[in-house]
Amino acid sequence: MDLYLLSVVGFIIAMAVILFIDRKNVEVSNYVFFMRRTQRGRGLIEKIASFSEDFWNRVGVVSIAVGIVGMFLAFVFIGYIFTQQIVGPATAEGPALVLPSLRGEASARPGIVAVPFWEWIIAILVLLVVHEGMHGIMVKNINSKIKSLGLALFVLIPGAFVEPDEEDIQKKNWKDQIKVYSAGSFGNFCLAFFVFIFLTFAFLPVFTLQAVGFTGYVSAAEYDVEMFPAQEANLTSPIFSINGQRTRSFEEFIDKMEGYGPGDEIEVETLESVYRLTLAENPDEPGSPFLGISGVSQTHVLKDGYRETITGSVIDFLRSLLSWMFVLNIGIGIMNLLPIKPLDGGLILESLSERFFSRRSGDIVNWVSTITLLILLVTLAMSFLG
Repeated sequence: MDLYLLSVVGFIIAMAVILFIDRKNVEVSNYVFFMRRTQRGRGLIEKIASFSEDFWNRVGVVSIAVGIVGMFLAFVFIGYIFTQQIVGPATAEGPALVLPSLRGEASARPGIVAVPFWEWIIAILVLLVVHEGMHGIMVKNINSKIKSLGLALFVLIPGAFVEPDEEDIQKKNWKDQIKVYSAGSFGNFCLAFFVFIFLTFAFLPVFTLQAVGFTGYVSAAEYDVEMFPAQEANLTSPIFSINGQRTRSFEEFIDKMEGYGPGDEIEVETLESVYRLTLAENPDEPGSPFLGISGVSQTHVLKDGYRETITGSVIDFLRSLLSWMFVLNIGIGIMNLLPIKPLDGGLILESLSERFFSRRSGDIVNWVSTITLLILLVTLAMSFLG
């Protein structure tokens, strides 16, 4: 029996039981959208917001700049992808839906990226807490009110919300409004930054070794040869050293390889074994050595003491979780800044247009939102088509 799938099914059953027990307090829409309002957590947000008014004012100013610039760059980014796909679908990858996988492995197909369920659910929940928490802090920072907080669930996709007093926010000046609207994505970017720093400079150096990984072999048939050295020797990934010299990165790998030529014998150490290979000639660069591996990049491998242990499994899970947490916070933070109402980017656009183009604000927001949404849908559809 697949224990991973069993744990996922157990989680789903537990969520269904909780929803059933608490059904009197849960709002249900179309049998697939569930929302639970509460006052819990409001005191914590208010306490954090009152910690240092000057600090949060400074954060708010930076958040405004990030929100406005981010909204513009998000539109340019999606527009660039759209134009590249129109010129030629192979020239740029479009956006993809990031969905949970019932398996413990990540996978990708046109238009969809499947993330291992537990990494996905934990990363999304942390992302939402930070995103909505920052909204709530900025609501209090501009002396507005939080009506309620809550959790939401769309099928299996969790959500969270901070419900401010919208009428009161509309009475605030445009800078205060944008401070609230931009805070969520700004919080996600900050979280992604701290996760990256921790993962790169604290977590990985302690538990892993750097090596050179590759995803496959170069097809010999394309060059009308029988087989390249890596495939002939059944070379495995990752590569730790060449002739005893450590290869910690793609750059080091290339540097070591440049010291040899076609016909030279080398000793390649991998995680599984040591291989003796005779280098071929690069069919695209005559005179250069060639192993015949593709998708070469830096990778990290658990140190000896952690491999094939429970501790190692936990470390691998945390490494995967932190990596996805970084990716999802960046990706969702950017997408949320697209100028599409009711996304935060659309609300930022509305505040700006009402401040500088009050007479045509409605038309501007409607047109930009419609155009951006169409571009997004087209790029997503073209991603699905491959």
